[in-house]
Amino acid sequence: MRVVTVSAMLLAIGAATLDAQHQFQFEVGGFGAYTRFDRAFGIDNGIGGGGRIGFWITNWLSLEGDGLYQRPHPIGGGANFPVWFASGSVALNFGSEKSFYVLGGYTAMDFNSSGVGGFRDVGAHAGFGDRIYISDRAALRLEGRLYYAPNTQLLAGSWGGHIVGSAGLSFFLGPSRREAVYPPIPKERRDSILAAGGQVPTEPPREGGGPTYERRSSDWQHKWYWGGQAGIFIFRTNFDSYAFEPTFGGHWLITGKRTALYASYEQSLFINPRHVTILEPSGTLNPGNVQFNNLRRLMVGVLAFPAQLRVEPFAGGGFAIMEALNVQVSCQSCQGPDLAQLQDEADNAATKAFFWWMGGVDIKQGRLALYGHYILTSAAASFLIQGTTHTFQGGVRYSFGSAKEGVTERQ
Repeated sequence: MRVVTVSAMLLAIGAATLDAQHQFQFEVGGFGAYTRFDRAFGIDNGIGGGGRIGFWITNWLSLEGDGLYQRPHPIGGGANFPVWFASGSVALNFGSEKSFYVLGGYTAMDFNSSGVGGFRDVGAHAGFGDRIYISDRAALRLEGRLYYAPNTQLLAGSWGGHIVGSAGLSFFLGPSRREAVYPPIPKERRDSILAAGGQVPTEPPREGGGPTYERRSSDWQHKWYWGGQAGIFIFRTNFDSYAFEPTFGGHWLITGKRTALYASYEQSLFINPRHVTILEPSGTLNPGNVQFNNLRRLMVGVLAFPAQLRVEPFAGGGFAIMEALNVQVSCQSCQGPDLAQLQDEADNAATKAFFWWMGGVDIKQGRLALYGHYILTSAAASFLIQGTTHTFQGGVRYSFGSAKEGVTERQ
């Protein structure tokens, strides 16, 4: 009875202290966002991306700064232009995991202030969100935020309001997210437990109740993984400046010991058509005479997972084929065969092969893996897209079984 009482007391003390401990941690991360601009600004709603850094003063109070970059399209037509939101916030965090939060603060908004007709606004913002923890030091972060400029420079004497929804990853640097504080057992009590036939723990309990950085279990090797991903595809043409378009797709991963075969199919559905300039058969140069509004990409390559940790970086490369879809031409100087010739030239420039390189972070939870990565593709001559392309994506993959058959012997 005495042993049971002492053991129960120790467990109660430990359980009582298993709470989220974020104090003095840094929270850093990146995110993708969708912005609904004030209708009075005459800007199409669009996607963008950014990053944040925060510092937890206490377990419920934190300060953070973030920046959001996007290139929206004017509703009335014209080239995309840069928009920056830079914010400083105070956040109040709630719950035992400190996952739910509300925040508010100051924002500076730049609408292409260095260009003709550009301007800057200052205002405030407020929002709320939730962190979905996937390891001791990583969480998915979902947030909704409202930006308010009481006296916008676009319309003198009027106000402007914008709504932003974002999703991304946060990483926690500093003391462990959970600290299970167990007081040392006095020698007299230790001797009493031993005399009564009990056992005194020789190792402190593992910090926290969730997954940590322990090594991957061997079941990662020789597995079939199927997954899906979504993100932002960044590119430019010889007519349009950089565009940020949504992309999504699926992939197939066959793991070895420290490497994996990667194959994927992706589709990008553009928010607005993109334009290219091709010399017409008559020698006339008509800017933006070719347009396309979708793009597909097939990729195959090899990825390396050298650390074999539950949370680990990975990198790799391979080959890709990209194809621009729904290619249409307009030719004011063309007559009959010339229009068909221009369409043929545009179709020939719509498909090319590339090299690609990838780097990212993989977080494994049993058969499920969450990940985020960046993809860089090489440039190709005579392609509708000019120069290199950039892709930021996140997704999930799930193991459906072994990719290696067992060997049995027949007697």
